[in-house]
Amino acid sequence: QELRERAGALKKLAIENLDYYLEQFESNVEARGGRVVWCRDAGEAAEFLVKLAREKDARLLTKVKSMTTEEIGLNHALIDAGIETLETDLGEFIVQLAGAAPSHIIAPAVHMSKEGIAELFRTKLGVDAPAEPKRLTAIARARLRDAFVAADMGISGANFLIAETGTLVLVTNEGNGRMCTTLPPLHVAVVGIDKVVPDLA
Repeated sequence: QELRERAGALKKLAIENLDYYLEQFESNVEARGGRVVWCRDAGEAAEFLVKLAREKDARLLTKVKSMTTEEIGLNHALIDAGIETLETDLGEFIVQLAGAAPSHIIAPAVHMSKEGIAELFRTKLGVDAPAEPKRLTAIARARLRDAFVAADMGISGANFLIAETGTLVLVTNEGNGRMCTTLPPLHVAVVGIDKVVPDLA
């Protein structure tokens, strides 16, 4: 309860001083060679990313699971623009192959059976895929490793934006987050302004 109260107070402080912390964040990102782009709405954000991918001649984008990008329909905008966009979270990878939307915020493919996933892999990936979770994961891992190395651009969200340092904080339980944010020559984080906090402490 104490932690909840501290988090609530921190959120209140950040919201009450949002203009100050956002400007401080932008200034610190730019001082470290990054760039902050402000978008008014989902359409403007998706339009910016499509334009950026085209400017950078990015043919393959790898993505970390992000509710913000899901909410703004980013994958559809990129794919409709002819830019190959690959979800790299295991559950997101599976539902993307199925042409479906995630069914749960943390476990996107929880509604699918191992038999259904095996059939999906056989059909979409053209591989011998037994209905064994470890084998299915190995198949997905092999496909994703190739994409991580070939990606021209990586897209993520962020759990926090640290105003004091211009730092993005990502909390993830799979290695795909690190692969998407460090291997491609360009990393873009799509983040709501409500994620800003004053400092690392």
